[in-house]
Amino acid sequence: MSMYGIEAHICGVPCAMVMRGPANGYYEAVFERERASLEEIEAINWAQPIIEGSCLLPVGYGFTAQDISYSSNTRSYTVSLKVAEQFLGDVAGFQAQVDELTADVASQVATIQEQEQTIQAQAETIQALEAAGTAAQVEEKLEAAYQEGVESNG
Repeated sequence: MSMYGIEAHICGVPCAMVMRGPANGYYEAVFERERASLEEIEAINWAQPIIEGSCLLPVGYGFTAQDISYSSNTRSYTVSLKVAEQFLGDVAGFQAQVDELTADVASQVATIQEQEQTIQAQAETIQALEAAGTAAQVEEKLEAAYQEGVESNG
């Protein structure tokens, strides 16, 4: 007679429930003897388990089975698990996005460099024009020089 029911399937093996363990990163998975044999539980790939249904085990993580105990009162096996590592899965789509963003950044850097060169050239042109003066400024300078020449010759 079943006491728990089925919460999820882990690698196809019916799991009654998963509870948090004694510390962060530890879990306990309970399997009823009526629904799962010790051999099936031992055959679960805890390094990359396939979890179907809802349970407390975080998806995308690998685990290390530290102990399997049996309770005759509840007729169930309890697997003590420790988080081993997190799997990122297929990152090819993200890599393409990173490559695209890197190309965008390189393009923007090139544009900024071109704009800096243009600004520098414009600054040099402005300085040259200011040094030479505008036509009105040149005319004023010539008029002043003429007046000075006339006054000095008396």
